[in-house]
Amino acid sequence: MADRRSIWDSGVPQLLFLGLLWGATFPIARVGIDGGANPFVLVVLDLALAVVVMAPVLALSHTPRPPLRTLAQSAGLGALLIAGINLPLYWGLQYATGGAASIVYATAPFVSLLALGILGASDGIRRVQVVALALGLTGVILIGFATTGGSLLAGLVAVAAFGLGAACQGVGAVFVGRARPRGENAWGLTFQFAGAGAAALVALPFLARNLSFPLNASTLGSVVYVGLLTMVVGYTLFYRLIQGFGPVRANQVTFLNPVVALLVGVVAFGEGFEPLEAVALALIILALLLLHPSSGQRPVPTGTPAPPLARSREPS
Repeated sequence: MADRRSIWDSGVPQLLFLGLLWGATFPIARVGIDGGANPFVLVVLDLALAVVVMAPVLALSHTPRPPLRTLAQSAGLGALLIAGINLPLYWGLQYATGGAASIVYATAPFVSLLALGILGASDGIRRVQVVALALGLTGVILIGFATTGGSLLAGLVAVAAFGLGAACQGVGAVFVGRARPRGENAWGLTFQFAGAGAAALVALPFLARNLSFPLNASTLGSVVYVGLLTMVVGYTLFYRLIQGFGPVRANQVTFLNPVVALLVGVVAFGEGFEPLEAVALALIILALLLLHPSSGQRPVPTGTPAPPLARSREPS
């Protein structure tokens, strides 16, 4: 029992589960675009579905409502972080594959490290962790070479968009861990989705030339998956990881995304598995092991508690 608790407290199981959810998001989001939907319409519908799903969760759990000022801060955080991650992602997916997107987004932990350094903060980041991040990045670059013909330069617009989204994720994770509104609970997460959806809706006329959304299995399936699993389940878990283990460790999930995208491609589309991809996978696993706390103890949490999906035990 002690060993199982130690493994769970390390955050590795949660990280692996989040990697499965978010890794599959990249190709599934691209499926919706290939199905004929405008990418930015997809973002708005994804976020709208997340709000609709969270509403009955709030009603059933009887979660206390935080002050309106806290909810307004949550909405602003969502507009900056969640919209900042997803709008560039969907923009770039018009011109590049989900695998390429996952590779560029794997730079998010480095952005978190840089942000922590600029802020003069110390989360106990050691040299071995920097080495682990370098190994993980090397692994995803190798996957990029194996799956994109040796270059990510094709589609500079896509790469720039993915880089912007990765920057938002890396900086946003630090911001969530250190400046998240106090007392925020499931209401706060709901308002983050609402704020992100409002930002995406405001940007829609400027980004979208058309508002196409054909009703087919590809577009509907994409919205259901991203809205329910990526948004509601994924961001809840992501914020818990930030609060419990810090932004760099939480963003370690970006190393898993290319691996999952590769497996989805092999299983769903019959793509080949190259030896170079096996080497990359080994490097990523090694990076995960190096970032695992050697003492087996859970790092000291930072910030305020993550918003639960169930009843909150804290007063507003």
